[in-house]
Amino acid sequence: MIPQIPYQAIGIGIAVILGVWAFVVAETAKERAVIAGFAILIFLVGSTFRSLAGQVVSLAGWILYGIGCIVFLRLNGMEIR
Repeated sequence: MIPQIPYQAIGIGIAVILGVWAFVVAETAKERAVIAGFAILIFLVGSTFRSLAGQVVSLAGWILYGIGCIVFLRLNGMEIR
C-alpha cells in the first residue's frame, strides 16, 4: 500500500496557524471576535454535517478563512510572501 500525504490536514493546519497569527496581530476586541468566530463557525459546520458535502463545505471554508487571514495580515502591514 502506498502511503498518502494528508493534503487536507496540511491545508487546515496552515489556515489555523494563519488564524492564530491574525488573532495575535488584531488590535481590537471586535477584530479578534470576528477571527475567532469564523474559525469556530467553520469547525462547527464540519463537525455538524459529517457527510461528504459537509466535509467539502468545511474544507472550502478553511481555505477561504486562510485567504482572509492572509489579506487581513497584509492590510495590517505584515510582509507575507
